[in-house]
Amino acid sequence: MRVLTALLFGLLVTLAVPATAQYSDTETAIRAGSQKWAAAWNAGDAKALAALYAEDAVAMAPGSEPAKGRAAIEEHFRSSLDAAKGTENVIKTREVMDAGDWAVEVGSFVANSADGEHLDHGPYMALW
Repeated sequence: MRVLTALLFGLLVTLAVPATAQYSDTETAIRAGSQKWAAAWNAGDAKALAALYAEDAVAMAPGSEPAKGRAAIEEHFRSSLDAAKGTENVIKTREVMDAGDWAVEVGSFVANSADGEHLDHGPYMALW
């Protein structure tokens, strides 16, 4: 399902969360933010997805115009969730490259239907 691939290439900006000893503070925050993203997607909650983005964020998905700002991002996810009905995403952060005020996350995702059928998988990249 290509709509899922497109969604996961968006720009993801979230709030930091407490760190653990396993990762740097930045990497811990990004890993936690990505899991919050997956949980919100899996719950079908466009409002919760949009809340993970900064007010001035831009979500860029292939085949779509950029969604600029939290309200546009929420609408983008609302229509995407309607099209994807009941899919579940599993996100795995592979690497975080910290560059001070910015960080880049590289990972992979797997999307399955509600009955467990494999729909899509692939890489993603997010700028934090």
